[in-house]
Amino acid sequence: MRTTAANNVFRSLAVIATGVALSWMLPIAGAAEVKKPAGAPTTRPAVKSPTTKPAAKPDKPCLTPTTAPTTKPVAGEIKRFAIGSPFDRKYKPPKETGDKQLWAYSCLWEKAPKLKVEKWLTAEPKTKGKFVLIEFWATWCPPCRKSIGLLNNLHKKFGKDLVVIGISHETEADVRALKTQRIQYFSAIDTKARTKKELGVFGIPHVILIEPGGCVVWEGFPLLKGHELTEKIVGKMIQIGRKSGSLK
Repeated sequence: MRTTAANNVFRSLAVIATGVALSWMLPIAGAAEVKKPAGAPTTRPAVKSPTTKPAAKPDKPCLTPTTAPTTKPVAGEIKRFAIGSPFDRKYKPPKETGDKQLWAYSCLWEKAPKLKVEKWLTAEPKTKGKFVLIEFWATWCPPCRKSIGLLNNLHKKFGKDLVVIGISHETEADVRALKTQRIQYFSAIDTKARTKKELGVFGIPHVILIEPGGCVVWEGFPLLKGHELTEKIVGKMIQIGRKSGSLK
């Protein structure tokens, strides 16, 4: 059970996320069916990876259809407020103010899945008591390469309270071969894309921001017009974490 102070922190985070039109909520608990995001393939291709890399504009994610789930979640499996939610049943969530699109299943306000790593390409970070930003990406994806600058800046500015991790489903050689941009945050690979598949990510880059208690407080394509992930948004969330005492 969370304390009253912790509940207040989460309510504040919810107000921030909604105020900047980032609150893309899940279907209400008890709905007959939870649908996939628009555009997700219904079947998994037979090959392990696309023969050609999908093209994408810098303001649109690169599709990775091999990681999209082949089946829909069982009705009621994903709830609006699951176990560990900062809200009780009497709480009325803020009205949704935007039409933010996700290229993955939503896990906003849910407990984040454990990040499964095959190999760290940097030192393994210590995440206890900190905010954690995880980006699923690939070297061949133009918007992924574009977001490296954003993540570098977040790492530099908030490194004391925020751990930034980029994880690719490519090989170590592929990631190390990238020379055009220098990654200054933590980097890892998982060629089986286990956590990526668990989240149903089929468009990259895809980011989840996790607060010190382990719940997701921001998710999505970080460069989506009108719903961009910015230093201002991250800074406000970290500020609340400092005031609450949840940051170590």
